[in-house]
Amino acid sequence: MRPDAGIRRTGASGEIIKGLPRFAMAFQPIADTMSGCVFAQEVLVRGRDGEAGACVIDKVPQSRRALFESLCRQRALEAIKEIGLDDIRISLNVSPESVLDPEFGILETIRVARTLGLHERQLILEFSEKQKTADIRAIRELIIPFRKRGMMVALDDFGAGYNGIQTLIELKPDMVKFDMGLINRIDTCEMQQTVISSLAEACSRLDIIVVAEGVETLSQARMLQSMGIALMQGHLFARPTVGQLPVPAADVMARLM
Repeated sequence: MRPDAGIRRTGASGEIIKGLPRFAMAFQPIADTMSGCVFAQEVLVRGRDGEAGACVIDKVPQSRRALFESLCRQRALEAIKEIGLDDIRISLNVSPESVLDPEFGILETIRVARTLGLHERQLILEFSEKQKTADIRAIRELIIPFRKRGMMVALDDFGAGYNGIQTLIELKPDMVKFDMGLINRIDTCEMQQTVISSLAEACSRLDIIVVAEGVETLSQARMLQSMGIALMQGHLFARPTVGQLPVPAADVMARLM
């Protein structure tokens, strides 16, 4: 399939992708440290020379951000289909600004997924809290039909951005991903331990799944487990990998189970 195939199907000209940076899609697992399984694979954009996603996105004009995000999500879904993993959960990053775009928003991504034979229950939409969300209610209403079919919604980078608690209440996500800034000293900082423990308990009462991001050491992982947090993501388990689906390090998982 051509890289711009999905864009062409929306009626836009192939000319529209000129000037966009070259990119690749990397995958990083969310590990379930209780079962030893991979809960989902998050899709991350990378530059062709390994640049971080933020560096790639900074090269995209604001007027083309929605188009670029849509193209990234399409590439990720195609990669999952080519690998042949039709039952894996795929976590896709979506900016609040682009999700409502009538041409390149989330409706286009759902259409691409269905065309490829993927089901909504395989999809997780991650909304970053580092970006101010202008119209949470409109987003929530738009995705209701897809959530009823099993699609999950995650609030990413929780604790590092705008209106965390307010966004949590209005979006009513299925999952909250605690930002690495809340995790980096979880094994030594009593204040972080108190905050994370309280937030995890509140999420449990609300039936919201918790994921800890940026986990880099066994002591961090064990402290998180003691708080009832089993889903984790970070370099301790696997680094983002371009072109293939990494699995959590077997020796690490064995020591946590």
